[in-house]
Amino acid sequence: MKWKLGKKQASIMASVILCSFAIMLIYYVLFKGDALTSGINRLLGILTPIIIGCVMGYILSPILNTIEKKWFYPLFKLRGIDLKDGQYFKRRKQVRQLSVALTMILFFLILYAMLMVLVPQLVRSIKEIIRNFPYYATNFQRFMDKYLDDNPSIRRTVDSMLQQYSTTINNLFESNVVPNLSTMITKVSKSMMSLIQVFLYLIVGIVVAVYVLNSKETFIGQGKKICYAFLKRDFANEVIGAFRYAHHTFTGFIMGKIIDSIIVGIIAFIALRILKIPYPIVLAFGVGITNIIPFFGPYLGGGFGLILLIMINPFKALVFLITIVVLQQIDGNIIGPLILGNSTGLSSFWVIFAIMFFGGVWGPIGWLTGVPVFACIYTFCSHITMMKLREKKLPRDTSTYIDTAYMNDDGIVTLENADNTRYYVHNEASTWRRIFKFYSSKKNYIKKVLPNSDSDSNDPSGKISEESKDLSSKSTVGNSEDERGIDK
Repeated sequence: MKWKLGKKQASIMASVILCSFAIMLIYYVLFKGDALTSGINRLLGILTPIIIGCVMGYILSPILNTIEKKWFYPLFKLRGIDLKDGQYFKRRKQVRQLSVALTMILFFLILYAMLMVLVPQLVRSIKEIIRNFPYYATNFQRFMDKYLDDNPSIRRTVDSMLQQYSTTINNLFESNVVPNLSTMITKVSKSMMSLIQVFLYLIVGIVVAVYVLNSKETFIGQGKKICYAFLKRDFANEVIGAFRYAHHTFTGFIMGKIIDSIIVGIIAFIALRILKIPYPIVLAFGVGITNIIPFFGPYLGGGFGLILLIMINPFKALVFLITIVVLQQIDGNIIGPLILGNSTGLSSFWVIFAIMFFGGVWGPIGWLTGVPVFACIYTFCSHITMMKLREKKLPRDTSTYIDTAYMNDDGIVTLENADNTRYYVHNEASTWRRIFKFYSSKKNYIKKVLPNSDSDSNDPSGKISEESKDLSSKSTVGNSEDERGIDK
């Protein structure tokens, strides 16, 4: 009789294999973490062109959908051809190829416009800043000297700090910079080679982006097929729905942020030109680029311009600061909500948390993608919580649980109706309350029992009447008995 592999044996084998892999992974993470990290970094370095291409294709996908669905499909429908029909598969494929070509042409036109219009202006302004920097430094030094002359105490503090840190900087320069000058030159040359490598990665990424745009529906269909093949139907539906939500969150937030930043940069440029602020293109470009970073971005862009303008003209720096504050208020209350809406559903606290956490993990990329990533994680946890509450037939509104003390067989018990002896609902007599209550009770007792205490204290004999002592001792005994009763 031949032995056949049953479902029970197959599940045991799969469990053993998975446990073995888990033990191996834990071993490598604990004892060979550096080798594992270097291996992951090497794998990511190999896949960098593919990742760049996928990201470019994902960002350009809304442009492709607009060209294809809003332009070509209505044109063919006017001719009586519905491209959604299966019989027009070849023509739909031709339309896709033409749409991809137009998308890439539009992308290169935008890139060319930025390189030929914006970059020369930025380079010219930066060269002018570098050329005039000695004058700006002298102007700033003159301003600081005048301020320090008017405040001698501050001048002494600043002089001592400058003397201390100048010695430290000179020692650092002599001990580290000069001996390692050849190493720094080698690193600069390697950086130039890395720029060439980035250029090659961009070329490969553009080719990959074309393939991604041309076959994005095929990739989506293959992913769904794998989910339904290896997962249970309900769980597969949940996984596909989670990816769909993540897609809408990422596209809505990132594309909305880019559009919002472009509008903010244009408004900043117009306002700075009207106010005759120096270097409006550089400052507006910095404000627009940093505005992509949620919450902290406007402060970074405004801080860069403020430091530059303080050296040129402190009054212009103040005008620039007021302009940026007003612009950010307009953006935060009008432009941002109009474009982004509530695309993430996160409060301000969680936005700050996401930026700080993912920024520390992924760097500048985490500043941009941290908010939508955390929004997906937050929504997933919220979805699981709601599902569990629904199974237990409990309320799903957060406001219901704010005043909840505990639950019993009858349902939720609020703090107002709770039994104070159960589940430590609240401490009826806290430490501070007991201290002030004890002090006020003793003070009232002295006023009530010893009304002539002031006159007695002036008595030359220095003695209180025997009657008062008896009353005091009896009251003290009574109070101690009451306190013991309360403790019981």
